Amino acid sequence: MLYILSSFVFIFLNKAEAQELKCISGKIAQVEFGQEKIEKLQYCFNEEKTILLSKNCQTKKCSAFDYPYKFKIDQLLSEMGKPSFKLCREIGGKPELLEFYVDNKPYKLDRCLFNDGSFVDTDFLLSYYLER
Repeated sequence: MLYILSSFVFIFLNKAEAQELKCISGKIAQVEFGQEKIEKLQYCFNEEKTILLSKNCQTKKCSAFDYPYKFKIDQLLSEMGKPSFKLCREIGGKPELLEFYVDNKPYKLDRCLFNDGSFVDTDFLLSYYLER
């Protein structure tokens, strides 16, 4: 079962990495302690709005891609939560749920936020760090 899961994740995430990204200056909203927090940032996304990363991570030259090791899928499985959230915490990030806007339309996703302000959606990050 684990082999099937890791094979599926590998195929899905490889397709995600090959997509073209568009970058804009836009807003990201999230709820923090019951209050909506809005940030104006430069970020990039794919056509389907299923990939999101800060503009400085577009070329993988940011904190999100500095961790020197890869992970096996079984190292990231847990009783609670997504494997990508566990990965985010393992490499020093903070997972967050958010909405990002494209042409004033909101899209829900999550991200892994790093101390330098860089961020990558957690599934894209998983595709980068998952050992194949």
